[in-house]
Amino acid sequence: MKRIFYFAAMLLCVLLPASAQGLRHSVCVVEPEYSDAFKSFMGDYALYTARAGMRSASRALTAYKNEGTFGSGVVVEHDGKKYILTNLHVIGYARKATIIFQLHEKTVRYEHCDVTNIASTDLAAIALPSECEMIALPVYAGEIEEDLSIVAAGFPELANKPSWQLTRGSISNARVDVDSHEHASRIIQHTASIDPGSSGGPLLFKNAEGKYEILGINTWKAFYREGVGLAIGKEDVQAFIATLGASKNDVGKEMEPLRSLSGEDWLYVFRQLPDSVQKDLRETDWHLPLDPALRTLAVRDSIVATNAKGAKRYKKSATRVETELDHRNHVYAVYDNYLGINQQVGVQIGHDCWGILSTGLQITALMADVMTENDATGAELGYELRAGAMFCAYMGVQVPIVIGDYLLVPRIIQSGGAGPMKTGNINAGFDIIADTRVGLDWRIPFSDCDLVLGLHYDMNWLWTKDKMNMPIYKTTSGFTSFNQYLQHGVGLTFGVAW
Repeated sequence: MKRIFYFAAMLLCVLLPASAQGLRHSVCVVEPEYSDAFKSFMGDYALYTARAGMRSASRALTAYKNEGTFGSGVVVEHDGKKYILTNLHVIGYARKATIIFQLHEKTVRYEHCDVTNIASTDLAAIALPSECEMIALPVYAGEIEEDLSIVAAGFPELANKPSWQLTRGSISNARVDVDSHEHASRIIQHTASIDPGSSGGPLLFKNAEGKYEILGINTWKAFYREGVGLAIGKEDVQAFIATLGASKNDVGKEMEPLRSLSGEDWLYVFRQLPDSVQKDLRETDWHLPLDPALRTLAVRDSIVATNAKGAKRYKKSATRVETELDHRNHVYAVYDNYLGINQQVGVQIGHDCWGILSTGLQITALMADVMTENDATGAELGYELRAGAMFCAYMGVQVPIVIGDYLLVPRIIQSGGAGPMKTGNINAGFDIIADTRVGLDWRIPFSDCDLVLGLHYDMNWLWTKDKMNMPIYKTTSGFTSFNQYLQHGVGLTFGVAW
């Protein structure tokens, strides 16, 4: 009896790869590995591709920001080495991936596996470590015909986690004619259920010996039709497997032109393209979500190379200009001259929000003609130029206007604060100040920042116990009597924004 059970167990082990349970040793979860900096980069482009009208690319880029993005894959073998075969859009722009096999008795993980090969047919390969004991599946050698019984395996999402799914169906169209996927020599349509997360998983045929063979790689689902799954056919799978070990993963290198360009700057380039080109970029079905952004730069470079006049719009410095001025920091030096009597020099450090709001802090040196007194007798000694330090906060609104490669920014800024004034009167020496500035800033773009030049009119309210060499507007009497002055003047702004 013990021998019977022994041989039965041995037979089960031999047949395991052929069983549905054994498929778990061949089909896996694929989790691309990304750094936080990369996720932030993709999030930036998600925002601006959405503003360009590329909703599909934006949604795909947004997914890169989230933890736990995943797809499916299947083990194949070439030249004695094992690889995971999956979709390129599952791997995206990752150079490494974590491979997870969810077996019934345990979970096996292989982290930091190299993405070795990619193809325009939306296929990618990931190298497995030499100690991996998972089972590679062969590619189907027969003819693919309608009504052929098939199985789809993978790990679609359930409660935000990959969940094993094995579904059955048949081939409903052995060769689909889809213009947007012309890179694939064959696309197979089938009725086995697939869901988000199934991408990269195998479409399988169970042969007469009860073993599974790869018919294709599940890649798309027609959401507008019931029971329609699409897979890349075995011809492209075989051709891709034959290249394993020979070619390299260049997807990271291809996206380098975008790394030095923010999403905001890219949007400026995109908006300069002809309307017909913009429409084309929005409507094309791209394998990877940054492909339309890369294509935008390629079109720009083509225009630069062939049209010197049009190329002026695409010079690198001009890409700093964006009408909304979203979330930019600035440092300004501000000078005000109040009709030659008093003067003010300050530094503003602030931030532009949502394109129309400007906020920040200001440190000001006020140089005023102040009446000094004898501390002992209180006798007036005459007017002298004295300095005061004012600490203020400011807020304003602005309306950026694009003029060629530059920005003209009308704005109104209100600031208020207080500080000490160095005088000869021990009972005085403290001022309260409020400024209203109305002016125009001219922003000149450079590759990393904007140079800002501005001219403004300033109306300044000053409350002080000191006597100033200027007409008094009002005096308040009481325990803390203040003189109130209103002074007008013009000023200049100089600084940078980034």
